[in-house]
Amino acid sequence: MNRLRPGAKGEFSAIVEDIHTASSMGNRGVNVLATPAVAWLFEGAASDALIPVMREGEISVGTRMLIRHLKPTPPGMRVRAVATFRELKGRRYVFDVQVFDEVELVADGTIERAIIDKERFERNVAEKVKPVVV
Repeated sequence: MNRLRPGAKGEFSAIVEDIHTASSMGNRGVNVLATPAVAWLFEGAASDALIPVMREGEISVGTRMLIRHLKPTPPGMRVRAVATFRELKGRRYVFDVQVFDEVELVADGTIERAIIDKERFERNVAEKVKPVVV
């Protein structure tokens, strides 16, 4: 398998829509990009960075995240997350992430992801949804 080198980058961008606002996620009256939507952007950018090192039948999953949400972003603005690979800790890939809107840096932090076997993951999910016999 190819190894990800420190400094490797991934990106993910989107237009902020009403469904991405804090108001739509329960924080009524706060019509700007929600922190959970920032997490979504982190996930997208880090996932993008891992594509070159994943083999057939593998997926990546998030294991830990730290977000500093610094500035508000209104609906209609484009946001772009850039994840920069820092290090491999065991099986976890650690990324530093920055999120920018059309004006400035709006969030930063870290995300850790692991590359896992997709079939095994799906079996574990299927076990959870089996009906419980009492």
